[in-house]
Amino acid sequence: MRFQIFALLFLFISCSPNSVQEYQLEGEGIAKAILKRLERVQSISDLEREGPRLKKEFAALVNVMIAAKEYVERCPLEEAAEPPSLEVSNALKREFMRVYQLEGCLELMEALQRESLHKLDLHQKRLEAKKTQTYR
Repeated sequence: MRFQIFALLFLFISCSPNSVQEYQLEGEGIAKAILKRLERVQSISDLEREGPRLKKEFAALVNVMIAAKEYVERCPLEEAAEPPSLEVSNALKREFMRVYQLEGCLELMEALQRESLHKLDLHQKRLEAKKTQTYR
């Protein structure tokens, strides 16, 4: 039993990113998945169909962002080997803008993103509070 727990723990540790570049690659992969889902959206009914999967992807992206931020806090001297590509980011921005312009999709997209954005905002507020307490 202990061996199974140890093996499972080892698996989780070995699978988690251990550099800024690995976090960037993981985030880019999630962004590409979001992009593919958004490209399928041509109407509000398409967005309703893709909504649950998009919501999961948004949550996964926020989790990677938070984990990357925590990693940088622990290892402040490490930098990415190269700056992240803006290609995926720009394509994602274009798709968001296109979907937002579809009738009824803006409100639904905001609802799909709300929980993830709230989590990201809450994490940022915790970091700021922690920094404030450290400087006192």
